[in-house]
Amino acid sequence: SQIYIARQNGRVDQALSLGFLLCWIAGDLTNFVGCYLTNQLPIQIVTAIFYVNMDIIMISQFVYYKLKNQKMTKCKVFQ
Repeated sequence: SQIYIARQNGRVDQALSLGFLLCWIAGDLTNFVGCYLTNQLPIQIVTAIFYVNMDIIMISQFVYYKLKNQKMTKCKVFQ
């Protein structure tokens, strides 16, 4: 739901920091590696993959809206 709300308001770049998102994905990646290396249950591995994918989507949203909002700001300055 956070991904959907961020897309609706278009201000995800102000709601989260890139450092936070990178720490978040690092934690989820290490969780996935730990699940894989210790032969956890398949549902745990699938859940870890799900979280990594959600992190990638959130980082993609962050970058997209950051660039979009910068472009809009530059356009307003030149008008």
